[in-house]
Amino acid sequence: MLPGPMRAKDFTCLYCGSKLELTIKDVHIGENRGSCPMCSEDFCLKIDKEDMEQLLEAEEIRPA
Repeated sequence: MLPGPMRAKDFTCLYCGSKLELTIKDVHIGENRGSCPMCSEDFCLKIDKEDMEQLLEAEEIRPA
């Protein structure tokens, strides 16, 4: 069971497993591209409207 809804800061690199250090301000609907701060591998997150609503809701529920 997950501890709660996923937040932007919970995204991790598929190669090394480190946090991508994203904030809700860093993500938007569509493709979100960047590189991992630890291993420099490229990542691509595809976020749709429903995903974005869930991220925003999670940020309201559990503020940083």
